Amino acid sequence: MHRVIQLVVLAAVASAGCAGSGLSHDEIRKQIAEIGGSTLVPKSVGIRRVVSQSGNRAIAETTVELAVQLERTSPSADWYISAVRLGDQDWVSLPELIAAFNEARRRETAASLQKLATGMANYRQRNGSVPIASDIVQLTDVLHPQYMPDLVRTDAWGHSIQYEVSGTNYRFRSFGSDGLRGTTDDILLPE
Repeated sequence: MHRVIQLVVLAAVASAGCAGSGLSHDEIRKQIAEIGGSTLVPKSVGIRRVVSQSGNRAIAETTVELAVQLERTSPSADWYISAVRLGDQDWVSLPELIAAFNEARRRETAASLQKLATGMANYRQRNGSVPIASDIVQLTDVLHPQYMPDLVRTDAWGHSIQYEVSGTNYRFRSFGSDGLRGTTDDILLPE
């Protein structure tokens, strides 16, 4: 069963051009309307509130008008979302949109696994072996913050990263978007 999609965008907006003054809703709306070279009509972007603002960073809770196209295979079948449209943009198929999100999450996860591998290399260089740990929590308790600055335990989908060790060899595994071990979307380091 498909869920109704509700889109709330948290936008971190740099306050360039607004030095010394508060960030206006109009400036936030303009920045969002121009994301990625798009040309959203500003009225399709709603500003709920500015959550926080410091000298060089602001966080705003916003909404972007989202239209969904629903289809079904027959009059008695369940409806499903087949495409979405942000503001006044072109329709994008839902599988295409999900694939784009998953690709971004795959890149983010690969970077996280690399941070873990760098922490392991730092530990091994100083201690001559890999740490004794049976899972990612025990491992990161040893590595963070002395051998790696960022605490990394989950992939970009929110699944626990798996730490597999055999003697002096180790591997980090993300189960990918489907959350299942051993499928084609698993991300391994080293491969």
